[in-house]
Amino acid sequence: MILTSKPSAHVSAVAMAFPETCVDRETAANTIELLFPEHEPEFIRSLVERSGVETRYIVPTLAEVFAPTSFTERNAQYIEAATVLGARACREALDRARTRAADIDVVIDVSCTGIAIPALDVALSPLLGLRANVRRIPITESGCAAGALALGLAATLAQAGMRVLVVAVELCSLTMVRGDRSRTNLIASVLFGDGAAAAVVLPGGPGPRIEAVGSHLIPGTSATMGFHIGDHGLQIVLQRELPSVLVEHLPAAQQTFLREHGRTAADIGLHLIHPGGRRVLEAYSAMHGLRDGDLRFSRESLRRYGNLSSASVLSVLELALAANVAVPPEKDAFLMAIGPGLSLEMMLLRWS
Repeated sequence: MILTSKPSAHVSAVAMAFPETCVDRETAANTIELLFPEHEPEFIRSLVERSGVETRYIVPTLAEVFAPTSFTERNAQYIEAATVLGARACREALDRARTRAADIDVVIDVSCTGIAIPALDVALSPLLGLRANVRRIPITESGCAAGALALGLAATLAQAGMRVLVVAVELCSLTMVRGDRSRTNLIASVLFGDGAAAAVVLPGGPGPRIEAVGSHLIPGTSATMGFHIGDHGLQIVLQRELPSVLVEHLPAAQQTFLREHGRTAADIGLHLIHPGGRRVLEAYSAMHGLRDGDLRFSRESLRRYGNLSSASVLSVLELALAANVAVPPEKDAFLMAIGPGLSLEMMLLRWS
């Protein structure tokens, strides 16, 4: 979808919020060794070292990580913590955008790591001081792609003159199924973290202008990523073939998206890619022949926070904005997140 220039949709501000418990590599390795005793400690430490993740934040304390809990208990903890973190990220984003909560017309909240009905936006509205007639759009099933999906939807609404608040909250640590000794659960324990991101998208004003948005569904890949939902709660599905699937399908999908908007890969001056993991970033980098620093914000997000699911791509955008990165005026930033489906959510931004 090509967005018109009047009014233009701008990402006015992005902000992050994290829980108190910070887990470094040594703590992560020690904890995972106890959770997965059938694996050799050397193997686990190698996974942690090669993950690209140096620190992560999690909602439970380390003692709570080992305590047996039910899905009911974890979900109650999710609702409480997600509301606090979401509100904190939203307040900071609104402050940075110099926008009053009462002036927001639409709030889009995304999350896939817990279940809240009514949605988190209902709890956030009075905490933030949003109007009673604010439009509320919750998105719950798009996984890691939902942050980019929400940002694209916000851009479309901003084109209609609406002021939009996007909030993504993911508490991945609370989805870990105790007793699941699978390799997938082990990898997830190494990779994922908890956090919230919020973005303010306005019609006109400062900040990167969203030029175009698009989606692509890769056929025959629905079993590659997602959650298996049962009495145990949300059990992650993450097949190791994901990077190779991207290598096979992403080039054509990206080229089609760029061509539809009169661009080629040579017109990309900044790559803002969801840090789904070290292998995902390496696959994307090899596909484009990128230099070491060309994915620095994606790698930095992975290093600091781990994979934050839907909030990850917003954290990459926040890091780029905080760095005041320069993009040549004739080039665009390309933003992309990958979610269940497999689905690709893509966006072009004109930096200013």
